[in-house]
Amino acid sequence: MNLNDADRAKAELARAVEGGDQEDIAATAMFHIWPLVMLHIDLLIGAVGVLQEPVLDRYPVLRLVHPFTAVLARTTRPFTPRLYPEEAKTMSAEQVDMVLLTQLIAYRASGDVESALVYARRLHDRVQTVRVESRDRVDGPRWYFDLQIGSTLLTAGDSAQALRFFAMARQLGILTPQEDAERVTLGRLAVAHAMRGSLHDAERALAGAMALPPPLPTNRTLATTTEATTAALIAVDRGADDVDECLAALAPHDSTDLMWPLALLARTRALLARGLPDDALETIRLARDSHPVRRPSLAFDVVGGATIEALLLTDEFDQACRVAREHEGAGVLTALATVRLLLRERSPGAASAELLRLQRDPSLGPGARVECRMLAVWAEFLGEGDLDVTAADELFRVMRRRDHRRLAAGMPRQVVECAQGRLDEKAAREFADARGGLVHTEFGERPVLTAGERRVLEGLTVHASTGALAAAFQVSPNTIKSQLRTLYRKLGCSTREEALRAAERLHLLATDEE
Repeated sequence: MNLNDADRAKAELARAVEGGDQEDIAATAMFHIWPLVMLHIDLLIGAVGVLQEPVLDRYPVLRLVHPFTAVLARTTRPFTPRLYPEEAKTMSAEQVDMVLLTQLIAYRASGDVESALVYARRLHDRVQTVRVESRDRVDGPRWYFDLQIGSTLLTAGDSAQALRFFAMARQLGILTPQEDAERVTLGRLAVAHAMRGSLHDAERALAGAMALPPPLPTNRTLATTTEATTAALIAVDRGADDVDECLAALAPHDSTDLMWPLALLARTRALLARGLPDDALETIRLARDSHPVRRPSLAFDVVGGATIEALLLTDEFDQACRVAREHEGAGVLTALATVRLLLRERSPGAASAELLRLQRDPSLGPGARVECRMLAVWAEFLGEGDLDVTAADELFRVMRRRDHRRLAAGMPRQVVECAQGRLDEKAAREFADARGGLVHTEFGERPVLTAGERRVLEGLTVHASTGALAAAFQVSPNTIKSQLRTLYRKLGCSTREEALRAAERLHLLATDEE
């Protein structure tokens, strides 16, 4: 397999295409696959586009660059190449490497991240145990293998392990003579740090990438979409002035680029921070309609978490609960959104238990750990009706950092004002300055019911009609109707079923002990 003679690769593929023999085109493309992918991708795609199905079946690596593959990846007929033992026996070691890489990328592109992880592990194991001299040369594809393994871990939501492979790919990228290797790997390092909330690390890696020479056409999209996504995630978390500019630079909703779940995360976070939940839900719908979203994956987690948070802002608790059940175990984003749901339902005990479970995960990113601490303060406020100085100081430390502006805006006004009131005069002034420009969310106060309204509410659990309620309480039906109207208004609902669900959420129904 030719690894580094790009000029020879280009000339020989052009010769094969001119000759028109499909088998010769496929064999030539495979022999020169690495330099063609790195430097002459347009020529390679054009050559592969004329190959017929029987030829492509014998050369599954080439199918990955076929013009239709990106389209099929978003349909019910994803490209899932297979390597049979008898076929592997006729392949060189380099070709087997490339087929495994193709399988990894193909499954990932089709949304089957679970299968992609299987092939990522197989490729990693092969790199560790099977010696292939050309792979380990300075100009070989080892850096690219680590990049793709790390990218697969990232799409699975495992950003901690992804960072490890991106760091290895970056070190190899520095050594290789192949252009763009360092810039591409630095970009992936940056976006993984941004996803985890390590904004300073992300910023440094992004600056390092953009200081390198502009990427070649082959890698331009890969580099620019990754860098744009990193910049958007940083800007949104910091509430920066250039948020709109960063969001405009993201790939379109229907992009097949690997970054689309993280671009969706940036877009929905920005919309939710601005109090635009309906726009966030529409953005999620557009992304889901354009991509396969399967469990387990980062995409599934992003969709679940963002949908729950958007529904909470529109007070659609029943739908938020349904989404939380459907996405249970999806990942840390959904878990944190579910904690917010529990807090809005006034279940601080359940929220605290979930936060403790999350904080035991050693792979949890810095951003998620900060969010856990902030939500724990909210839970304390709900449970105790107040905050102690320690909790107030915790919230103060977080809110002073510009990296957490988005998270600070997501804290309820009541909790923030309570914390500010527990600080000494100097700290309270600094706290007020840190809050400057933030519009905090509100959570509804628990409604105060009269004795008659509470009696009617409890009666709804056992009596099916207004007449039955009136008979049970020995009052007129009009009295019951009047109390029901007031009760529905206070609970923000219009039916018996909605009233009972709201009462359960707000813990207004008497327990057995009561």
